[in-house]
Parts: sequence; structure tokens; C-alpha cells
Amino acid sequence: MQMGMFFKKYFPFIEDLKNYNSSKLKADLVSGLTVAIVALPQSMAYAIIAGVHPKFGLYAAIFPAIVAALFGSSRFLAAGPTNAISMVVASSMASASIAGTMISSLPEDQKIALLFFLSFIVGLLQVLMGILKFGNFINFISHSVVVGFTAGAGILIAFNQLKNLIGVSIGNHPHFIDGLKHTFLKINETNIYALVLGLFTIAFIIITKKISKKIPGALLALIISAFFVFIFDLEKYGVKSIGEIPQTLPPFSFFSFNADIFDGLFSSALAIAILGIVEALSIAKSIASKSGEKIDGNQEFIAQGLANITAGFTSGIPGSGSFTRSAVNYSSGAKTRFSIIFSGIFILIILLIAAPMAKFIPIASLAGILMVIAYSMVDKHAFVMTYKATSADRTVLISTMIATLFLELEQAVFIGVILSILLFIRKVSHPQVLPVMPREKGGKLFVIEEGQVICPQISIYQVEGSLFFGAVAELEEKLSSYIKNGGKIVIVRLLHVQLVDATGVHALESLLREAKEKNVIVMFTNVKNNVFNVLKKTGMVEKIGNENFFEHTQEAVCVAVKRINELGKCKNCSIKCFQECGC
Repeated sequence: MQMGMFFKKYFPFIEDLKNYNSSKLKADLVSGLTVAIVALPQSMAYAIIAGVHPKFGLYAAIFPAIVAALFGSSRFLAAGPTNAISMVVASSMASASIAGTMISSLPEDQKIALLFFLSFIVGLLQVLMGILKFGNFINFISHSVVVGFTAGAGILIAFNQLKNLIGVSIGNHPHFIDGLKHTFLKINETNIYALVLGLFTIAFIIITKKISKKIPGALLALIISAFFVFIFDLEKYGVKSIGEIPQTLPPFSFFSFNADIFDGLFSSALAIAILGIVEALSIAKSIASKSGEKIDGNQEFIAQGLANITAGFTSGIPGSGSFTRSAVNYSSGAKTRFSIIFSGIFILIILLIAAPMAKFIPIASLAGILMVIAYSMVDKHAFVMTYKATSADRTVLISTMIATLFLELEQAVFIGVILSILLFIRKVSHPQVLPVMPREKGGKLFVIEEGQVICPQISIYQVEGSLFFGAVAELEEKLSSYIKNGGKIVIVRLLHVQLVDATGVHALESLLREAKEKNVIVMFTNVKNNVFNVLKKTGMVEKIGNENFFEHTQEAVCVAVKRINELGKCKNCSIKCFQECGC
């Protein structure tokens, strides 16, 4: 790789610097400030979901977000704390153990150190995946996993925040049903002041959204709620606030490298790494469909990994791409990736200036924000569409959502991912071999329905799938059956076949041998270059004959019709099939 290409690929921000001007600067500053206003309450709220002090969410929205923006392939993706990742973090820290000792039973400073180490491992795994070119692997993970997990996480967040909304303490109950039961047992201890602040926050956000989506309802609700807490001294009435946030730069964090710790956190880190990159790439591709930019999955792996490694060393919780902040960034007119960098700088400035005032923000108001976020996480349109799409999508969707509600969250991620991959393998292992015919002169092919009269001399079969070892048995069986019952010429259309392996070549060889024994000519059309190269290297092109390969199906049909006519097979045939195809 040339040096210029190397820097362009791995240091994409250099390209943005080349033509940067005052017009782009102005647009990026405005967009960065807008994203910062959205990110402030979100970051604190997501830290609450993760079970840690809100300051760790703010820290994760500064330097990690800047690093992800510098090295990511998307100009608009805003990284940092997210709801789904924070849910898995909370579950991991509640259920994981180190050398037989539950993390949840450790002193707070040790738990926080392990959280930073978790961020580091997540980042390390993502960078390694990017270097090993795992980007394309994500394409095998169904979108149904994300929809199902997000819907389940939304339900979990809503019910888990009930205790904060009503201002009660229920202790540590990580499981959904257990936590719900203990919350309802304490409902008679509801703090009316906390509940009013929480409900006010929810109502304020909903009303401001109806007035204008540009109004930062969540941030204003927090400011007003904090003002009430300060003016009326509501803390003496039992209203819990977030407490002191240090008026300093995110502190450098330390953690010890230990085999037992790595072993205890590995499965959680792997789940977060996979979920995080699926989330980031889904958002990046969604925005890219509007912006027209090209997304490099492997580069995004590296960028998100570097961001999480940065979080590990700057007291931040693990994160990923945020749909809300990314959408705000794009819609508010950002021109380059520097808008997110400015966003991180704005959050840092606010932290250094206004941190002392943040201590009055009530936990109930953050719970109210999370209730609104939880509701929006259940994408009803995507859920219904995925449910109706296919039985495979439905299976992955429901299984992932149920697993999210009733199992450890990292297990839910793995179940969804493994299910979607297994169903994908099952799908590609059973390629469709469809009998087709031209509809009219030069027209498109149509699939022959069962019982429909077809040409007794020429058959066209379209293969839908890849010719690899898992798919060969069924393909060989189907085409063999077609040859036995067919006429003189079989045209095999490989337009949708993307790959062929040695076993596929062997199956084609057996097929040709059988066809030759029965005096059947086999032609191939629409063969992809990579498939043709494999056939050529293995000697199959020579065995099939160059004259039996065609770029378009229409050419093969014309040659086939000519050969059949030379044999005089069509003279007394009453079936109007290929006779009017334009040859």
C-alpha cells in the first residue's frame, strides 16, 4: 500500500483537513454545540443505566468520542455512551466474578477500576477484529438481533428506572422479574417529590418535542429540576441528586493487568464489542444511505476500538455509535467529522465551568429522561416489519428479545448472533434451483409454476445461492433430477452465485459426467468473474467447453434453439415456448 493511500485509509481526518474552510468550520461548530446539548443529559443518564456515577458517562462523551470521530470511516457517526451498551455493562458488572469473587461484592473503587479495564478489553478486541478484517462478518448478523435486543433493552430500562422515578432503594437485583418484584414491594414508600420531578421531566420533554424538535427538552428539564432542588432544598425531603462532579479534566485511570481479571471479563467484553460494532455500523450505514459516503467496516472496528481503549484510560464507560446524536449531527448541517470533535470540546468546557451546579440534578429527572429514551428504543415499525418478514427473522427477533429480558445481557447478544448466523448458514446451504422461461422476445425470465407446460427439449435453471460445500448436496440432487427428466439442453444461470469452492467444482464435474452419459448439453450463463476464474483454474472451463459459456441468457437460448432446430426436434412440436423468443 502506498504511503498516501495508507494515511487516507487509517487517518481519514487528514483528508478532511485538506479542504477545510471557514464555511465548514461555522457549520461544524453549530452542529457540535447542538450534539453537545443532546449528549450532556444522555451521557449522564446512560451512566446511571450502567450503574455508575453520571460523571463517568460525561467523561466517555469527551475524549473517546473525539478519537472515534478522528479515525472512523463515517463523517457523521457520533460515538460515546449508549443505552444498549450501558445495559450490558450493568449486567456484566452485576453478574461477573473474578477468581470466584463477585464483582458486585467488591469495594466501589475496585469495581470502577474493573469497569475501566472492561472498556480497555472491549477496545482491544474491536481493534484486533478490525486488523483481522472482521468487518464483513457483521453482514452475517441479522438486523433482527439489533431490533430484538433494543426492544428488550428498552423494556428493561423502563422497569429498572421505576425505582429511581419513585425515589426508593431496593438494593442489588440484576434480574428483570426480581427487580420488578422488589420495586413494587416498595411502592408504598414512594417519595412524592421525586415522582413529581420525574413526571415533570417526562411531560416537559414530550411537550417541547411537540412544539419543536430543535428545543433541547431533556437538558432544559434537568436545569429546571436542579433549580427546584436547589431553591426548595428538596434533598432534605429525601430527593436524591447525582452529587458532586469534579470540575477537572477527565482523570487518567489506572487498572492492573491480570489473567484472572481478563478471564472474568472476557465474555462480557466480547459481547459488548460485537454489539457495539453492530450498533455503530448500522447507524453509520443508515446515515450513509442519505449522505452518500462509503463506510469501511474494518476501519470502523478500529475507530470504535481506539475510542473504548481511550475510555479505559480516561475514566469512561464503554460506548458505541449513538443513533440520536448521529442523527442530530447530520440533520443540524455538519460538514465534516470535526463537528463531533467540537462536541467533545464543548462538553469538556461545560464540565470545567458548570460542574458545581450539576450536583443538584435529581436522579428522578434522569430516570424520567431514560423512560422517554426507553419508549423510543422500541421501534414499533421496525419490530412489526421484522416480525412479518420471514420466519427466520421472526425467530431471531423474538428469541433475542426474550433472552434480553430473562438472561444475562451478554448471553442474549450471543444467542441472537449465533441464531442469525445459523439461520444464514441454513439459508445459503439450501440454494434455490428455479426452472425459468423467457416471457417474450428479449423479455425477462419468469419462474415456471408447478403443472405449467414447458419445453421438452430446452430447460433453463436459475441458481440462487453459493456453490460451497454446504450447498452442493441439494444442488447436485436437484440438477441431476432435472437432467434425468429434461431434454437435450440444460442452461444453468449463475447470475446470483457469488462463490464456488472445490466441493462445488466436484459437484459440477459429476453433473457434467451424468449429462454426457445421457447426451445432454450443459450451458452456463451470467457467470461472475470470480466464479469463472475458479472454474478455469480447476480445469472445468476446458471440460465444459468455452463455447458453452455465455454472457447473457438470451445468447445461450438462441444457440440452444439453433441446435435443437438442426436436429429437427421443433418441427412437429405444438408447445409455444422458445419459438417466439426472438432468436
